[in-house]
Amino acid sequence: MNSLFRRSSMLALPLVLSLGFNAILAPAQSAALSLDKHARKIQNKLAKYSQGSYLHLVMNDAPDAYGRLGTLSETGFTFTVADNNAPAVIRYSDVDKVKDDDQRVGRGAEPIHFRHWMPIAITVGAAAAGFATYQAVK
Repeated sequence: MNSLFRRSSMLALPLVLSLGFNAILAPAQSAALSLDKHARKIQNKLAKYSQGSYLHLVMNDAPDAYGRLGTLSETGFTFTVADNNAPAVIRYSDVDKVKDDDQRVGRGAEPIHFRHWMPIAITVGAAAAGFATYQAVK
């Protein structure tokens, strides 16, 4: 009986130590996983855009970058910066957000605000016609 107790305690000691080390190392591992998760999100978001798309990248530790998307790889992507037309290799983990600035070039590039005024003009016209009809009948 005494030898059985010694064997079970000898087995329990490594188990308790391994659980203690896992409890200490788990937060560090989860922080590394969140970085990988963020990089995967950026990679998936960039995969939705075609090569040559004009994008606005919000960087973690650098100023924002505007330019055209190049080829994608496992750890990063090529990006042609609009300021100097120089290709740069950027890692997914260096990017905070990806935005597509819907910039149009050429005829009709100015935003059209006419469609916002149309419902107001129709409402005012209908009210004026109703008021004129009311005054005519009165």
